[in-house]
Amino acid sequence: FHFTVGSTMANRKRTDASMDSRRDSKKRGRGGGLDLADEIIDSDESSVNDEGSVGSSSESETDLASKKVRMAREYLERVEAGEDESSDDGVDGEEEEDDGDVVARKLRDRRLEQTGTLERQLADKVSQRVGEIHDALDESTKDQSSAKAAEEDAEREAKAWVASGNTELWRGHDLTPTCVALRSDGSRAISGSKDHSVLLWDVETSQKISFLCPHWKKQSTAEEGPSRTSGQVLSVACSDDGRYAAVGSRDAVVRIFDIRIAANGSNAAQPPNLVKEFHGHKGAITGLCFQYNAPQLFSASEDRCIRSYNTDEMVHLETLYGHQLGVTGIDCYQKELPVSVGRDRTARAWKLAEDTHMIYRGGSLLQPAESVSIVKDGWFLTGHEDGQLSLWSTEKKKPVFSLSETHGKTAEDINRSVVSVAASKRSDLALTGSSDGYVRLWRIRTAASKAEGRDILEIEQKIPIHGYVNSIAIGPQAKFALLAVGNEHRSGRWNPVKRAKNRLAMVDLSPSDDSSKASSGDEDEA
Repeated sequence: FHFTVGSTMANRKRTDASMDSRRDSKKRGRGGGLDLADEIIDSDESSVNDEGSVGSSSESETDLASKKVRMAREYLERVEAGEDESSDDGVDGEEEEDDGDVVARKLRDRRLEQTGTLERQLADKVSQRVGEIHDALDESTKDQSSAKAAEEDAEREAKAWVASGNTELWRGHDLTPTCVALRSDGSRAISGSKDHSVLLWDVETSQKISFLCPHWKKQSTAEEGPSRTSGQVLSVACSDDGRYAAVGSRDAVVRIFDIRIAANGSNAAQPPNLVKEFHGHKGAITGLCFQYNAPQLFSASEDRCIRSYNTDEMVHLETLYGHQLGVTGIDCYQKELPVSVGRDRTARAWKLAEDTHMIYRGGSLLQPAESVSIVKDGWFLTGHEDGQLSLWSTEKKKPVFSLSETHGKTAEDINRSVVSVAASKRSDLALTGSSDGYVRLWRIRTAASKAEGRDILEIEQKIPIHGYVNSIAIGPQAKFALLAVGNEHRSGRWNPVKRAKNRLAMVDLSPSDDSSKASSGDEDEA
């Protein structure tokens, strides 16, 4: 009962308080105008503040939108005023296009390039450039000699190209250069030789920057050192970021160098750092390649194995088994799908994610391949010992197209082997080299059909080079090509080429508009 009385009294007090508040509100409603006005003014002030906040937010959004528009306009202006390297690879007739169409196409090409699906048309322009050089030199050299053997004629043409400045010979190796690689931007080159030396070059000035590995010198009997054969460099590769250079030699060791120090002009005198040595192969390192824009490195060896490494962590990842004889070449592009060739007359595409690989055979008559180059993901070229050049698709186990006797025959009526092959990635251009005195330019049609009546591989032009072309590296936009040229084959000393010099050759393939080496009359005709 006590608690009930307490609760009733509390309710009565709350009721009295509420009645008092109602009386006060009525009094304010009758005569309290100032108080009401004050309340109205307060509500107006709050609405003003709300409008101010809304206005400030809308202004900030407007500023952000205008900033985005301004940045987009600046980007489009940079695209319009930028270099026409991307436009050089597009369709003809760009001059007749509107500015909006040109910018839209450039943006489309950049997007396709980032996704790895952009295909450039380079064969026509490079072929036209080589044809102009031939036309200019034929007038000055056609009467200098009578009819000679094909090899002597090729040697004469090669000397004419060097004399005219269209081919530069870089001297640095004492013995036959065996391999060459370019940085992705084409500013630096790396070359290896049978004399154990590995050189880092400045492409623009054609000068040596540094020695990654020194020349071989005969040691005294008291000192221990590598033999003349064991230290021969057979393969080099450069990462796309320009940070590391990989070197493989006959001593079965893969060496990783940090070339950023040598690439810096202020520290050019300081040699590159040897970062890591990978042991594990039991045979000569015949091939090296980096995955596109990735730290993964692959090495091929005569011990029938392929090993993969991570250059960020500097660790060995795995070893791939499958080839029955020595592996002679390897290449990789965007996908984690390296392609290798071996003396077992097979080509193999390794699916690392699935821990399996695909085998491609060209038939019982096909000889082993000496070189391989990926055209784009899903397509690759192989050069064989019997002079056959084959184009493959990863979806078919037989070659899509093959050509025999691509570099002719020797005096003994033997087909010359395709020593080196290089394809400009995501384009229709490929180069092959041998010992016949010419580097051949090929047009590749990966999407050609039989109904079109055109060959998938067509020869376009020939570049005279005297000696064994052991390795080829194509520069960005196919503006130039670097060739490792010597008097011997990179794998042996059979059939040496007489009077051939051991040099690194740079061939100018840039259009005549950008080159002053062709005569003005030829430029007008072009």
